[in-house]
Amino acid sequence: MFCPQCGQQQVSEGARFCARCGFQLGAVSGLLASGGVPLGYAGPPAELAPPSPRRRGAQFGGKLMLTGLFLMPVLAIMSEVLGSPDELPLVGLLIFMAGLFRLLYALLFEDGPFRRQPARQTGYVPPGQFAPPAAASALPPPQGVHARGYVPPRADTSDLAYRPSVTEGPTRMLDRERDDAAR
Repeated sequence: MFCPQCGQQQVSEGARFCARCGFQLGAVSGLLASGGVPLGYAGPPAELAPPSPRRRGAQFGGKLMLTGLFLMPVLAIMSEVLGSPDELPLVGLLIFMAGLFRLLYALLFEDGPFRRQPARQTGYVPPGQFAPPAAASALPPPQGVHARGYVPPRADTSDLAYRPSVTEGPTRMLDRERDDAAR
């Protein structure tokens, strides 16, 4: 067996620590014996997806219905004892009906779990010293401008001066000679 830290070959397979760097080899020998699977590992932990809006709405509607059912008799007893109006138990009925409508709305119109994407499972990363090193770039961060955003500078046309052509001087001279000959 070789030490995963420094690469030193070990004298015996039962060594608990590396003779060169002192790395603990007990866990390594356990991993090698189990084929690379840590002892007691049952797979990646299942990530629980948050409840769907339909489920939350149905739960809230059910809670309102139960609250209304319990409030109706309590409010009826209180109205008899206190001598208050007989409409007080109707508050419990209103709460019950609100819960019923909330439950129906959740079941008929809100998205359920069948429309959602399943929760993404991450791969298993062994803890501690067996974790892969963080990805580091060998290049420095870019310091230029992206090609899509580059616009070449425009020439300032107000600064351009008139530059005569090379042929303008001889042409003027020939025109003068022709004018002089014509006179």
